[in-house]
Amino acid sequence: MEKYQAYLTNEEYIPDFSKKRKNRIKESIVDRSVSVLNVSLLFALVLIVVVPLLSYFSLAFSDPYYNDEITIFPTHFSLKAFQYILVGNQAKLFWKSFANSVIITLVVTFVSNLVEALAAYPLSKPDCPFRGGILLYFIITMLFSAGIIPCYLLMSQMKLLNTIWSVILISISNVGNLLLFKTFFEGISSEIQEAAKIDGASDIQLFFRIVIPMALPVFGSCCFFTIVGMWNSYGAAMMFISSSSTEAHPLAYYIYLLLGKAALDKTDDFVLMGERNIQAAAMLLSIIPILFIYPFVIKYIKGGIQIGSVKG
Repeated sequence: MEKYQAYLTNEEYIPDFSKKRKNRIKESIVDRSVSVLNVSLLFALVLIVVVPLLSYFSLAFSDPYYNDEITIFPTHFSLKAFQYILVGNQAKLFWKSFANSVIITLVVTFVSNLVEALAAYPLSKPDCPFRGGILLYFIITMLFSAGIIPCYLLMSQMKLLNTIWSVILISISNVGNLLLFKTFFEGISSEIQEAAKIDGASDIQLFFRIVIPMALPVFGSCCFFTIVGMWNSYGAAMMFISSSSTEAHPLAYYIYLLLGKAALDKTDDFVLMGERNIQAAAMLLSIIPILFIYPFVIKYIKGGIQIGSVKG
């Protein structure tokens, strides 16, 4: 109002910030104390997580002969641990396990999310036959597992033990992502789908040309979570791949054995001195691919979960 009156009288409008300060709601002492406590706790949690990581990964860039001097920063910078893993005695095992993880992650991510989306699309339609029973079946499989022994016997009968395909097959199903796709598909306007059908689009064309492009945020989020989960997973490999079958080890299982000292050559003098440095370097190398992928999918992750979980 004051700005409008100044405009009518051709006077310069100078806002009165004191009024805004007066109208500001004052925080009570309790609210301020709670805010300070929250910030302090969060800062303490960050220190608890970050300091040990810095201390451990500084080993990767330090000379093993000075490990006792390392705190949270590298001492006597050295790349010997990385050379040992990438081009040294561990190179063959590392690169083979790295390639196995790439294959497992790509296949599971592509097949899993495609199958889940194809299953979720008809289930998002109210007129889908046996919709309630099928959803109940999926939810039961999500809540209750058959157990390790039946899965092991199944892989044994299919002759997939000690192969990466046992890990791939057991990891394809993800009901959580299916429900996320279903919720998102329910929010797509029916008018858009009806218009596409009037133009002659079949159900398959409608799904791949209309629904999939609209669902990219959810696809991006689900794919990223699948990639992270599969890249860091070693549970299935422990069940179906023996420690001696090094040709089928994924990277996470290789690092698990490395931390357990089962994959190191104890006759090597460098290993005896720099065992912790080698383990730290392997862990650091394993997280680089995820850090490289994250910036490209962050825009989908920000909106994907919210869009897929809110209806309407």
